Amino acid sequence: MTACASRWLIVFAAIDLQKLGFSQEFVRSSAANFYRIVFIIALVEWTTVARMVRASTLSLMTREFVLAARTQGASARHILSVHVLPNTTSPIIVALSLAVGQIILLESTLSFLGLGIQPPTPSWGNMLNNAQELISRAPALALYPDLLIFVTVIAVNFLGDGLQDAFDPRAESH
Repeated sequence: MTACASRWLIVFAAIDLQKLGFSQEFVRSSAANFYRIVFIIALVEWTTVARMVRASTLSLMTREFVLAARTQGASARHILSVHVLPNTTSPIIVALSLAVGQIILLESTLSFLGLGIQPPTPSWGNMLNNAQELISRAPALALYPDLLIFVTVIAVNFLGDGLQDAFDPRAESH
């Protein structure tokens, strides 16, 4: 994520929902925080996956097998469903797995800064924020959320790599 996108993420998170016309009871509910985070992250993160899918599709549309199908009179729907979609599945899976890891990091960062999920709703960012005061007496309070964020992001990336290998039509069968 670029520095510009990070700034926009913090700006969107700091917007007062009451000034946008939402009721005070909704603004103070945990659902409001959750929906705000989902909306903000979706607004900022969708472009990365969309760019990868678009680039992959445009690249495939110039490949010889697509041109051969077009020359044989195949419809656009047939070309997309039979030739393009199976070959874009692998890059889409990789992009989505990287996006999930990024989203976990974004949510924990926003919650750590106090702009994300608010207590008493649990969040790794909230846990890290609360652990600041007790870090000298109980370092495990900061270590465990950090470790879980790290392990979860790595696990999602490994899952994406495994799914890429499983769905890649160009991969060799063993």
